[in-house]
Amino acid sequence: MVQAHLTGSFPRSEGLIEATRAAARAKISRPDLEEAYRKDLEELVQLQSEAGLDFVVDGQLNWQDLFRPFSELFEGVQLGSLERWFDNNTFYRRPVVVDKIRFRGNSLDRYFRYRFLPSNYAKKAILPGPCTFAAMSQINAYQSTADLVDDIAHSLREIITQLRRSGYQYFQFNEPYICFGKTTEEDLDMLKHALETCAKGIGEKTALQFYFGDASSFLDNILEYPIDCVGLDLYATCVDSLTEHDFTKELGCGCIDGRNSLLESAEDLKKLIGRIEEAVEPKSIFLCPNCDLEFLPQTIAEKKVRILSEAKSKIG
Repeated sequence: MVQAHLTGSFPRSEGLIEATRAAARAKISRPDLEEAYRKDLEELVQLQSEAGLDFVVDGQLNWQDLFRPFSELFEGVQLGSLERWFDNNTFYRRPVVVDKIRFRGNSLDRYFRYRFLPSNYAKKAILPGPCTFAAMSQINAYQSTADLVDDIAHSLREIITQLRRSGYQYFQFNEPYICFGKTTEEDLDMLKHALETCAKGIGEKTALQFYFGDASSFLDNILEYPIDCVGLDLYATCVDSLTEHDFTKELGCGCIDGRNSLLESAEDLKKLIGRIEEAVEPKSIFLCPNCDLEFLPQTIAEKKVRILSEAKSKIG
């Protein structure tokens, strides 16, 4: 049976955008801002429930980017300059690594909103991949990138341990850096060792999510790593290239384009997945956006979630 779920952050409503701007100018209180976040999250949970998605995410509505919460969650990380987020017209605040990275052990409930997710719904947490975190950082405190990646992986493992107690059953690591440029053997080796630290044996489902680039050239390596699922950006990775690999893991088909407002056809997605199932024969399949939907207007993102749901229903 084909599953479907989201793979990243979700766009904020106009009301929430206005509230965050007002809070930055000290025009509204933190409780008022939290209420605005809660309202958006309730609507996102309802959307996922109505769409019949198999795991619920919180949309990372109060994450300004993939890394910024970790200046609070991790010791040794400060906020740096604004930098372009890969080839998108959006920006992230570069993490500055100033000391050994350790999980502080607090503030998780501020950035993982499990208290607002339904208790009877399987929860999915989205985390930065250790290699992408290191590559996108300014490193002032480590002589070895491998050592930094290892400390990030250990800290993520501690976060996962706590999130499991709060009911999370699925952990996704976002690794766009690995497939965006030229991937080296050193990158792949660091990623393997990092996953052995943060993903192996945690007792819950794990996924590596690749986007913004072609992942086909190193899939044989990835399929040997200690994870359950591999999510691919099918707008960057050619479907025909997948036939060259023995897909022994669950395949995440990033078939909803999070960087284009053009709406997909559920019937076309059904045909695409049928072609993949016949040619690749993966262990199983889940449908998902190819990346975060936050690049889109909220109304378009909502329509794409419903198309994802319709495609899942058509495939059966």
